[in-house]
Amino acid sequence: MLASSAWGLAARQVRSPLWVVAAQTRARSSVTIAIDELHRESAPTSQEARPFTEVPGPKGMPLIGNSWRFLPVVGHYDIQKLDKIMWQLYRDFGKVVRLGGLLGHPDLLFVFDASLVEQVFRREEHMPHRPSMPSLHHYKNVLRKDFFGDTPGVIGVHGQKWHDFRAQVQQVVLQPAVARQYITPLNQIADDFMDRIDLLKDSNDELPGGFLGELYKWALESIGRVALDSRLGCLGADIRPESEQQRIIEAMKSFFENVSVVELRNPFWKLVATPSWKKYINALDTFRELCMERINDAVARLDGKGETDGSSLLERVLDRTGDPKIAATMALDLLLVGIDTTSVTMASTLNMLARNQEKQEKLFQELKQALPDPDQPTTENILGQMPFLKACVKETLRMYPVIIGNGRSLTSDAIIGGFQVPKGTHVIFPHYVLSNIPEYFPRPSEFLPERWMKNSPAAEGCPVHQQKIHPFASLPFSFGRRTCLGKRFAYLELHILLSKIFRKYKVEYHYGDINYTIHPTYIPESPLKFKLIEREE
Repeated sequence: MLASSAWGLAARQVRSPLWVVAAQTRARSSVTIAIDELHRESAPTSQEARPFTEVPGPKGMPLIGNSWRFLPVVGHYDIQKLDKIMWQLYRDFGKVVRLGGLLGHPDLLFVFDASLVEQVFRREEHMPHRPSMPSLHHYKNVLRKDFFGDTPGVIGVHGQKWHDFRAQVQQVVLQPAVARQYITPLNQIADDFMDRIDLLKDSNDELPGGFLGELYKWALESIGRVALDSRLGCLGADIRPESEQQRIIEAMKSFFENVSVVELRNPFWKLVATPSWKKYINALDTFRELCMERINDAVARLDGKGETDGSSLLERVLDRTGDPKIAATMALDLLLVGIDTTSVTMASTLNMLARNQEKQEKLFQELKQALPDPDQPTTENILGQMPFLKACVKETLRMYPVIIGNGRSLTSDAIIGGFQVPKGTHVIFPHYVLSNIPEYFPRPSEFLPERWMKNSPAAEGCPVHQQKIHPFASLPFSFGRRTCLGKRFAYLELHILLSKIFRKYKVEYHYGDINYTIHPTYIPESPLKFKLIEREE
């Protein structure tokens, strides 16, 4: 039973790893995934498709099925090494793999084929269904139901409530013009973080091993400015222990320290309020109260101004819905989605460019041309002159996606990969594996940003720059109706701060390879002691 519970949580992490996958998965439900229109003639009919029992995969034992594989000592699957588990399944069994016999959990179908992934997403329903992340679902729909009611947001939610809420905010959040309004404030936050970096460096010009925590503060400050229309003040050097800023920082730390315990280990919190569960709930309460307080302040401020230009995200949502609680819920979801995703991607991009000095030099030359003065603001026009920087981020997300997989729970029978897949099966798309195999990305272990720069002179000389990329082999922000709402803001934050760091510094790393772990997103666990050498102009 322990093993099945552990795998159930682990599978949810692959399928919908916590709040982020909740924002990123487009859980394709109630759909008969027979075939894509382009392949209809060659695809098997339901009579021709092979039975689900013939899908290759690990064989279970009598009574306990495959649950034993996750037991301590005797088992060989570690739920915090899901990346390695997925690689093993792919190498041992091929492109479509069944993992059944998990006590208390439906069968899992791993699909290591980008075309099959595309077939599912192309036939996505109006209201895609995915299994909810249980802890956040319980928080919104049980513990704090009096607050969320019929507006629980998009994270940890599906069905009609998800559709109704997203319909009220997506047209605002996904507009490119709205994101562009935040270039200047995000530039200011990046400048503040650059000042903090100067304070963090030691006598050897190295950042502290816990630099990821500092990146969390930068991401928190950035998404707070976007979603709450105000600065949180979490980047200051003299934050007092009793201040609101410290309370916010402690809540953020507590949330990330306990979320993996709540999501990846046995869900004892369903039976009793464990210490980790209490800390997790307290952190969520702090974020929720923060959002409501800041939204109310903003409403009062806007009311006092009379007419406004309505350009901010908050103003647009309030104008569209007239409901501060919807704005607060949206802000909470953006905070839960936007902190570790951007900060981990930032850390991984620093890592990849530090390990590939030739690419870093190429990036520096691009930045020097776009930013002749290292201290000048990064504008929309300047961002348009940085194609190689953007390609570096894409290549990093290919090699080290923050979300290693997503999926959906079928609510009707389907045909996938020539097999009859029954209703209730959890279909998992392991994007980490897909984006790191030669079939879709030749020379996958090499950091080659140029592969994303088709028809660009900057890509000439790259051995794979003319290789066509399957659009569903790398989906860091998902696809379709459950595309990440914060995608545009995340890219802005990353591009602006990266441009400043690599324009000013040469970045090195002298402590071997950086290892990654599931926590429950895919994060570096090695100390991030990057050495920053200021460039002389």
